[in-house]
Amino acid sequence: MGDTCTRACAFCNVITGKPKALDPFEPYKIANAVKKLNLKHTVITSVDRDDLNDGGANHFYEVIIETRKLNPSTTIEVLTPDFLKKGESYTKVVEATPDVFNHNIETVPGLYRQVRPGSRYFASVQLLKNVKKINKNIFTKSGIMIGLGESKDEILQVMDDLRFADVDFLTIGQYLQPSAKHHPLDRY
Repeated sequence: MGDTCTRACAFCNVITGKPKALDPFEPYKIANAVKKLNLKHTVITSVDRDDLNDGGANHFYEVIIETRKLNPSTTIEVLTPDFLKKGESYTKVVEATPDVFNHNIETVPGLYRQVRPGSRYFASVQLLKNVKKINKNIFTKSGIMIGLGESKDEILQVMDDLRFADVDFLTIGQYLQPSAKHHPLDRY
């Protein structure tokens, strides 16, 4: 969905601005790349596309369908944006039945305004919960970075929230500040 994100999260070094139009051939290009590389597992991700009515959900759908068509034995994981203010557009992604639906929480609720000002913590938790409600056979996954200024208790609360949302997998990684203009590293 391009290299330009419509948000400007304080931890992220991705270009922000007004993205180009979607490439209608991208689903085929991705599926073909997966085939050429003979991948057993692929992760399909994107920048946030708040400029699109569905946040890019239909594009994810097309990529999954095309990838599965050319690579029937490859497991497919999607790492999606939150589809905030896009209604139930995420259900289109679920309809394509990826093997894993991943949406990263990124940080604790108390740091959201600073770190992810365009996102809402509980909307992200609810997204993951809703995916599992729609299709219990899809694995759900999330990730959090530590070192942004959170406490151990806040991390444990995120883990509880994700468990309550029936999330299957959680990754925890160390935040590394990309540049001096990004959110400062609190600690390793």
